[in-house]
Amino acid sequence: MIRKLNLLILMLAASLLLNGCWDSQELNSLSIVSATSIDRSEDEWVISFQVVIPQSIATQTGGGAGGSQSPITIFSTRGKTIREAMQNANLEAPRALFFAHNSVLIINEQVVRNEGVRQILDFFLRPVESRETMSVLLTKDKASNLLEVLIPLEKITGNAIQRVITQGQENLSQVKNIKLIDFASMVANPYKSAMAPELRVSGNQAEQSNLDALKSTRNQAVLKLGDLGVFRGDKLVGWMNRKESRGVAWLSNSVKNLIIVTPCSDREASRLSSYRVIQSSTQVDPKMVNGSVNMMIHIQTVGALDETSCTMDLTNPDVISKLEDTIAEQIKDEVLAAWKSMKDLNVDVVGFMDMIHRKYPAASKHLTNSERPLQELELKLNVKVTVEHTNMINKPFSNLIEPNK
Repeated sequence: MIRKLNLLILMLAASLLLNGCWDSQELNSLSIVSATSIDRSEDEWVISFQVVIPQSIATQTGGGAGGSQSPITIFSTRGKTIREAMQNANLEAPRALFFAHNSVLIINEQVVRNEGVRQILDFFLRPVESRETMSVLLTKDKASNLLEVLIPLEKITGNAIQRVITQGQENLSQVKNIKLIDFASMVANPYKSAMAPELRVSGNQAEQSNLDALKSTRNQAVLKLGDLGVFRGDKLVGWMNRKESRGVAWLSNSVKNLIIVTPCSDREASRLSSYRVIQSSTQVDPKMVNGSVNMMIHIQTVGALDETSCTMDLTNPDVISKLEDTIAEQIKDEVLAAWKSMKDLNVDVVGFMDMIHRKYPAASKHLTNSERPLQELELKLNVKVTVEHTNMINKPFSNLIEPNK
């Protein structure tokens, strides 16, 4: 009896330990998708896939620059639903699509304006192999065109796009890498509007899609980050330009590294200085004042003077103080531009309503019933700028050329 019981336990244990490969797939039977785009045409979803050609990547890596085969291939499928379009890929793709390495999702502007993103998010959040960390981008052009652009420095365009976004976020701050899961959270949040950056092709896209582009020393076209798309609910309602996007970054406390260019004075508007933000902090505090909600914004930055064509004495504290005031005015200008755009578009990409909801629920309820709640808020802005140092020299080189000024 004991032997039979042990045998049964052994069989159960073996059945638990030996089932790990029941859904395994051979690598040579898969098409590895690195980027996906979504367009609409004739009331159908048009899904395009950028698929990596492994043998081409291996050949170019081992043999140096150039190659007779493109490192990627693009193909598109159509369907009444996104799932049907994906399923139709089996009619032309020789291998099963594998989405675990899909790093970028690009959506056409007309799709997010007219159809919204709820169906797209519903689909991409369901599959087990889909990555919730892939970057979401918008484009004003046909989305599949962006997948065709070849980039010599990075064989796989999908990886290059994600690197561009990451660098833009770290070095420019006005661009934010919006991951799929974060984008879905923003869309689902009733107290905050969603946003996503624009990706565009600058130059001759057709020339840069040719294999000869990988052998040329000069790119015919490049992929560039552009405006910031803003949503109301799950639909795109407008774009914010670069200045307004920087204002959103200041308000959202997401400025890490940023260059602020300021003129020397009103009389010397063509002479400029570059101030590099080293450290920045933004605090937003809702305050009830006479029955209305004021958003108290406190921005503090510490940075360095990286460049100047001005003739001024940087050892004089009064000169530094005046420079700090000029930079502070520039930051205020960007913040107020963003605030005006938010009110005009009636979108809350910063999350002011979320902050008010947590601190003043009754006021939040009143504002939620308003058609344009941001119009009922007042912004109180305080900016403090510190020039920590002027790098290796404390006198502008212009002083040597024009010592009498």
